[in-house]
Amino acid sequence: MAWFLKYYRHRECRAAWTDEWSCACNDRCPKCRAEIEPYDWDDLSVIVDQTADKTGWMVRVSPPEAEHAPDYATTLFERKEEAEAFAEREAERLGREYEVT
Repeated sequence: MAWFLKYYRHRECRAAWTDEWSCACNDRCPKCRAEIEPYDWDDLSVIVDQTADKTGWMVRVSPPEAEHAPDYATTLFERKEEAEAFAEREAERLGREYEVT
């Protein structure tokens, strides 16, 4: 399932917040409870990050059955190029777009 970080802003009460979910759907304003559309979102279905110890790279993939949490499966690589190639293949398999950074 796709996994999104969504960005919201309610101009009337000046609230701004983010939310992660399996779709880019509307959310309720935390201040006034009005229904608000996200103004932007990041697709977090496939993520490439450097490991905490900076010795490798990890690819996190949210599986198709994820719904209430991303339930990432993580694969480790020694080189960034290998991780990005794997991420591109996984994104294509899932029907998502992956942009190499």
